[in-house]
Amino acid sequence: MRSSSWWDRIPANGRVFVRFWGTCLAATLLGGVALQVMGPPHLAVEGQDIDVADTQGKGAALPRHMGILPPQTALLESENGPGGLPLPKRGPQGQQARQAYAAPAVDVPAGTPVVALLIDGIDQSDDITKDAITSLPGAVSLALSPYLTDAQSLMAAAREHEHETLLSLPIQSTAEPAANQNGAAPADNAGPKALGLLLSPQQNAANLNWTLSRLAGYVGVTNAFGNQDGAGFSHSDAFKPVLATLDQRGLLYLDGTPPLPDAAGNTPSAPDRADIRVNTDTDIVNIDIQLLKLQQLARQNGRAIGVLGPLRPVALACLRAWIPHLKDVGIALVPVSQITQSAELARNTLPSAPNGGMHVNLSSVNGQKQPQQKPQDALGTLP
Repeated sequence: MRSSSWWDRIPANGRVFVRFWGTCLAATLLGGVALQVMGPPHLAVEGQDIDVADTQGKGAALPRHMGILPPQTALLESENGPGGLPLPKRGPQGQQARQAYAAPAVDVPAGTPVVALLIDGIDQSDDITKDAITSLPGAVSLALSPYLTDAQSLMAAAREHEHETLLSLPIQSTAEPAANQNGAAPADNAGPKALGLLLSPQQNAANLNWTLSRLAGYVGVTNAFGNQDGAGFSHSDAFKPVLATLDQRGLLYLDGTPPLPDAAGNTPSAPDRADIRVNTDTDIVNIDIQLLKLQQLARQNGRAIGVLGPLRPVALACLRAWIPHLKDVGIALVPVSQITQSAELARNTLPSAPNGGMHVNLSSVNGQKQPQQKPQDALGTLP
């Protein structure tokens, strides 16, 4: 009589177990061999590739939907400015920083109220800043101080997570003493290169050029600086040359000073001005109240812009709870540039239709998605 094999001696349920895991192991081995032979997948990119800088210095193609463009040489002066980097300029074919470096537009159904949020007071690359960049939606815009250290790596992280960046313009208060002999503003909480009413136009122009050349690849400028706004200067006639310079260089400008209520108690809304300033140097209750006011203004006016700063852990916790709530109440979160540039396009109405109508750029002050203007050619990158 032939003796039974070891397989025959295994119970039936044991043989099922061995067959199952043996099949899994074989499939895993075959899959690994197949992937090794096939190599990495090839990513198909629609439209024109744009050359961007990489850490190897060889250049790489970055599709627009995978982040925000890095600094483009065609949008920068050929020489470095007083702040260490080239000053921004308009491109040869009309390209502008406010379009090239804008965050991807959010698809918003017509008639949906929109909210834009700018985090101000980012002056260092610390854990809370990195946490905000990685954990908040890309539609949240960031305002960076020109005194920021390690700015390039922080801006690269912001671009990777699709946060557009604005440059915070330091402005001294009118109560400060006059500038010193070298033309710099007094050293205070606005920094040594702050602009202000107490400086001459030449000194303000020099400090502006220093500020604008501290960073590269930002979409625009704001007077919101560390929970300050320098309203005395930024709302004066002396500030008009600054606004003209920003426009000539293709930058958007966001006024971080909320308007005062009118006689009827209503708060007027403007697409290039903040509606609410959320002071984060307070408790969670007051922060939540200000965010709810911003939400109400969005419903009332169809859009609202909030400036929140400086960045604090309690404020970050509030945002993480509030932002998902916006969708539940029918409000869309969009980048600052989507509101400001939609209004700019709406103003560029051309009354030239043959039927007596008007040709209007596709735009909506209520935040409907706009066709983003991309550079027509590869602009090149900052060397």
